[in-house]
Formats: sequence, structure tokens, C-alpha cells
Amino acid sequence: MSLLVHFLIGALGALAIFLVAARVTRTESFSFPSAVVLVGFFCALASHFAAPWATPAILLLYAIATASETRAELAAKKASASRSGPPDKAS
Repeated sequence: MSLLVHFLIGALGALAIFLVAARVTRTESFSFPSAVVLVGFFCALASHFAAPWATPAILLLYAIATASETRAELAAKKASASRSGPPDKAS
């Protein structure tokens, strides 16, 4: 039972983190986030073999990695927009 609980906590937590990052970067479409299932799986295994506190630690690491990736994506979008200049208005 504990494995299922930690899997669900990990998977739902990772899904929430993923959806926040997708919202921040204004992603319009994406494929199934397989990382959600992997994070849930690792949370379940780590809580069983290490300790129950491993689930929040894994979610924290996933959030840090996602935040770093999101920051890099936003910087790339900003740089791309500044190189192309303001959009021309059609008359």
C-alpha cells in the first residue's frame, strides 16, 4: 500500500510541476510527459528502500531541474524575439 501511495504522490506532484512549467513557458501542445511516470516510480522505490522522506526530496530535485530548463527556454525565447525585432504591422 505504501508503494502505491508514494507512487501516486510522486506522479501527481511531478505532473503538477510539469503543468506549471508548461504554463509559464506558454507551451501550446506537448506529448505525454513520461517523466511523470518515472518520477512516481522512483518515489515509490526510494520510499521503500531508503525512507519515506525520499519522495519530497525527489520531487524537489525534479522541480529544480524543471525550473532550470524553464529558465533556459524563456531566455532562448527572449533572445530569439530580440533578434527578430518587432513584428511588422500589415496594412
